[in-house]
Amino acid sequence: MSINEIKTTVFGFMGTQPTRLGQPGSTPVCSFRLGSTPAYYDAAAGVWKRKSTTWLTVKAFRTLAVNALACLHKGDPVMVTGSLVTEEWISDGQQHSSLVLVADGIGHDLARGQDTFTRIRSGTAPIDEGAVGPDPWTTPLTSSPSETASAPSASERTSVEVSNAG
Repeated sequence: MSINEIKTTVFGFMGTQPTRLGQPGSTPVCSFRLGSTPAYYDAAAGVWKRKSTTWLTVKAFRTLAVNALACLHKGDPVMVTGSLVTEEWISDGQQHSSLVLVADGIGHDLARGQDTFTRIRSGTAPIDEGAVGPDPWTTPLTSSPSETASAPSASERTSVEVSNAG
């Protein structure tokens, strides 16, 4: 971590499908929009109230980008932790800037649902530009069957939902 770096964790919902940035042979990068809408309980009115939605662009690199593209979908509840940075660019002679969350980690928010984890055994070289081996954009990731958690069947999920309905 560098000095004066802003590290944060944001809970929210995927506002867009993750999209691949860059070209095959370059460092894998993906991007998506994340919306977070705080809510609070108004005791006087006896209701929950929502505040304005804050939208952030999230960018992920290397293995995290490849896994995000494979696992995340628009509408998913997620938690993203990383560094807040300002991206700046010039377009049509005008200076523009945008706040971006560069992800260190991304996961589904298990307070809102269930998920299945599949451990990926990577080769000896990290996914990065200039790495020896197959291009991660064009090569499917593989996992060991013993390391893939089996997802419950529809009837098992229903029985869990009913038993937790309390």
